[in-house]
Amino acid sequence: MQTSPSGIYQQNIDKQRILVLGKNRSRIVQLTLFVLKFNHKKYSCYTPKTVQQEDAPFIIIEPEETNDLLEGYQHHVLVLSGLSVNEKTICSKLADLTPKSGAIIYDEKDPVSSEIAKIQRTDVSTHPYTVLKHELKQGKAVLISSSNEKIETGFATTEDLKNMSAVKELVKKIGISSGQFYRAMTAFQ
Repeated sequence: MQTSPSGIYQQNIDKQRILVLGKNRSRIVQLTLFVLKFNHKKYSCYTPKTVQQEDAPFIIIEPEETNDLLEGYQHHVLVLSGLSVNEKTICSKLADLTPKSGAIIYDEKDPVSSEIAKIQRTDVSTHPYTVLKHELKQGKAVLISSSNEKIETGFATTEDLKNMSAVKELVKKIGISSGQFYRAMTAFQ
């Protein structure tokens, strides 16, 4: 597999391309791939550590750097998590390149991500995320679903609860229900 943005685009031209950016990108991708595996959903991915090409309708991309992003992934879904001020210009340009019917998933508490996502773009949907509703039990998070079901997990940090929220928004876009997401999170070690 070619690893340049344009090479990845050419090899995945017929797939939905999901681009994950920001300081939490590796953790968000790790959790997303776990949810997909847990639910037996085929996927393709490109990360600095993993290249997996399957007959799947989408590819999840975690680029190593932001410098060469404009030259070619041509994403459909953009996930923004914990962006630095230095990443603002390039991520703004990427958000502007999100096509009609595309989506931007962003950390609503991160000022840079939030500012970028809140700019009006024609026919691009935005999906904010924040820390999942939860309570702590013996130092571990017990997630509380929209139907008030309590789901025990092995997670303990606010950062992971926020990353899980990003994953929940992302997997909705690729056919994983809330119930499937929560069941996967109970199994993550």
